[in-house]
Amino acid sequence: MRVQLKLYGVFRRAANPNTFSLDIPDEKPTVELAIQRLVSRKEFAELRSLLIDSANSDPRPKTLILVSGREINALKGLETELKEDDELALLPIAHGG
Repeated sequence: MRVQLKLYGVFRRAANPNTFSLDIPDEKPTVELAIQRLVSRKEFAELRSLLIDSANSDPRPKTLILVSGREINALKGLETELKEDDELALLPIAHGG
C-alpha cells in the first residue's frame, strides 16, 4: 500500500524532498508503522533524531501528525489505520519562551 508523506519545517530539510510516496507492505498499515518504516530508511537518519523522542521512542511529543487533514489524536492516535493514497503530514512542534 502507498501513502503520500508530507514533511514541514526542520523535517523537510532533513528528508528532502518534502513530499513523496511511502510504500507500506502490510494488510492493516497504521500511522505508527508508517513512521517506523520512514525512520528506518538509511537516507533519513537525521530525520529520526528530529522526529522520535529518545526518552520514549514516540514521535508525538515532537510532532503534530495529520492523516488526510485530521490530527491523529482525534482519530485512534498512532493506531490510526491508513488507506491507499492517504496523506500523512508531519509538522514539528516548536516550543519557545
